[in-house]
Amino acid sequence: MRVAVCSAGTAEADQLRHWIEQYCALYHLSAAVSCFSRPEEFHRAGPFDLVFAGYGGSAGFLFARALRERDRRCRIVLVDDTPEYAVHGIRLQCSDFLLRPVTFSGLVRSMKLAVGGGAL
Repeated sequence: MRVAVCSAGTAEADQLRHWIEQYCALYHLSAAVSCFSRPEEFHRAGPFDLVFAGYGGSAGFLFARALRERDRRCRIVLVDDTPEYAVHGIRLQCSDFLLRPVTFSGLVRSMKLAVGGGAL
């Protein structure tokens, strides 16, 4: 499965990548995880099975909305520090919403919801 971590914060992106790789190793899932600090980089990289959209605020929501319009099958986990964006995530049919600061247990929940117990 191809996983993208989209976050302007390098430290957050590295932490999420590390936790995703740990989760995949624990559950014997094959995953290639890529990090993108800018939406333009992501769009050039081509389709992903699962995207953690964490650019923040309206930029993150607009990114997730554009991704949903382009790819109906992609699983999206919206990552933000504003709980109100969770409602927007539901409307975009996101798999989950992670509130910052992200915890490992929160990421595990999101992975289980997005992957559904098996590889995408």
